[in-house]
Amino acid sequence: MLRNERGKLSRRSTARPDFNQLETFLKVAEARSFAEAARQLGVSQPAVSQTIARLEELYGGDLFERRRGAPVALTPIGRAVLPTVKLLLFTVDRHIDRALATAQSKTGSLAVGFYPGLTSSPLSGGIAEFHKACPDVQLRFVEASPSELHRQLNERVLDITFTALFPELTSGAVVQERLWEEPLVVGIRDDHPLATRENLRWVDLSSLSILLRSHQGDLAAYRAVTSRAGDQPLDCELHDVSRSALIEMVRLGLGAAITLSSASVPRDGIAFRPIVDENAFVGIDAVWPKDDRNPLRHRLLACVRKHASAAQPPISTASRD
Repeated sequence: MLRNERGKLSRRSTARPDFNQLETFLKVAEARSFAEAARQLGVSQPAVSQTIARLEELYGGDLFERRRGAPVALTPIGRAVLPTVKLLLFTVDRHIDRALATAQSKTGSLAVGFYPGLTSSPLSGGIAEFHKACPDVQLRFVEASPSELHRQLNERVLDITFTALFPELTSGAVVQERLWEEPLVVGIRDDHPLATRENLRWVDLSSLSILLRSHQGDLAAYRAVTSRAGDQPLDCELHDVSRSALIEMVRLGLGAAITLSSASVPRDGIAFRPIVDENAFVGIDAVWPKDDRNPLRHRLLACVRKHASAAQPPISTASRD
């Protein structure tokens, strides 16, 4: 049992005040006037008085001392609840602001997967532009093979992926959009006879030992290279190593590496030569869940599209569902 300001015993009510009542209480406490609080809230003074009266019933006692001709003052009950009311309303306002910011693509989080080697492609420019426009968005990146990116996308660990060598999906569960085509280049030792050539063809590579990455048995790179070489027999070796380790193997004279143009970062002892032949490119796709309406993903995708379009002419087959 509680004793109120008038000395009456009252039982604690199971009802709770609503936010309108708490905001009215806070306005009266700050303005020290029912009339001024009513003016700031855009309601009548009787409406404010009725709201405070209902709130006092819930709290079991008066919240304000009312003296004719003098500003209202908080009672002990009013002083006790004031800090909590301020904190509660501040927290609610923050939650609403964050929700609005997320809806407007200004805050939130986004998990982005990408194929190894795309960090120097139009993807990097798109990410940089997105981060500059939305610095409060928390970005998390995953670099992985196409099959691993596909798995994490299906499990909703990732919001979107940017990848090469992704299978053309027909399930309808995702959207798959071709953004740009990445030329293929060959990395060879700079003292190799082929390094004197400005460019190479598939037939030139038949005499080389081709080093390819195979992430935990993923044969996507092997299938892509051999299918593009057509009738030309290629001697391919698969290694479960990082891209930088593969290039180091080239520097050691263990073979040549076929890689994306954007991944051909200059390195001592290595010469990168473009392949000028049919099918000497790899399409780069953006893939995301079809039923996902995440506005942050759409904004990032728009930034990457912009940089992809600036890097080359638009792809004729723009999208695949």
